[in-house]
Amino acid sequence: MDYREALLLRAARETGLLDAVTTDAGTPEEVAEATGVTERAARVVLDAMAELGYLQPVDGEYEPTNRALGFLATADVRSIGHAPLTLDSVEFWLQLPETMRTGDPPDLHDDWTDHYVGGMAARDEADVRAVVTAAVRRNPDAERVLDVGGGPGLTSTEFARRGLDVTLLDRPDVVDIDRDLLAGEPVELVAGDATDDLPGGFDLVFCSRVAHALGPGGTRALVANAYDALNPGGSLVLTDFVRGRAEDAALFGAHVFAMNGQGETYTEAQFTDWLADAGFEDVEIRDVPGVSDQIIAGRRPRN
Repeated sequence: MDYREALLLRAARETGLLDAVTTDAGTPEEVAEATGVTERAARVVLDAMAELGYLQPVDGEYEPTNRALGFLATADVRSIGHAPLTLDSVEFWLQLPETMRTGDPPDLHDDWTDHYVGGMAARDEADVRAVVTAAVRRNPDAERVLDVGGGPGLTSTEFARRGLDVTLLDRPDVVDIDRDLLAGEPVELVAGDATDDLPGGFDLVFCSRVAHALGPGGTRALVANAYDALNPGGSLVLTDFVRGRAEDAALFGAHVFAMNGQGETYTEAQFTDWLADAGFEDVEIRDVPGVSDQIIAGRRPRN
């Protein structure tokens, strides 16, 4: 999604046009009356949204397509997709000057968690399989895996399909969504904060695209807690955008900072030091073919 599409959708959302056209207003005249925008503005924006595939003309009116489902009230976050999260990200960037001045994160709206989980649920399946395969190869004999910050459970269910006993840990608001989303899946759900404490007795601790949101202190705490959560000989596997290896990693770090006022991306040296300080051995950082981020891994000594 380029900046024009994102800002168009933001304008449609901010004026109420997006809500109107996805509920009960189908013509430019009806949208203008419902929102207070001019008829010309309504027509221009509706035409652009149709060209982008969010709307389709039917019998003289505009109707939402499947691509617009994420902007409708939905009980299934898997229908949300990336677009609402992208719009939220635009808001974070617009508020970045204030975040830079104060150090305070921007306020989150009521639907933020749904949008976040929905965006994560749209992750490419091949990407999920690739990172899970890389993690399993670090400890092929693993039986129990802790998926830290597992979000909608894509990696958790992939681990479970490969015969592992899986526990997913995430924030309470995410776990509340997962109770319905993962109903029937052989995944145990635990609400918690990975920077405070983790349950123990695992052969593999896996954490995908979470470290960049925690800040240096939070990431260091996560790594130390993962060490304590592992059985002797167990492995920690993180995936993240390593600065100096992943494309635009520093820019992505700025994006995360805009989102929460503390996140950023880290270098190989930082990750290596944090794992070594926690006591991990055989630390490695490597690329995974077809995946944009890197694997950061280490093993807890057997003795």
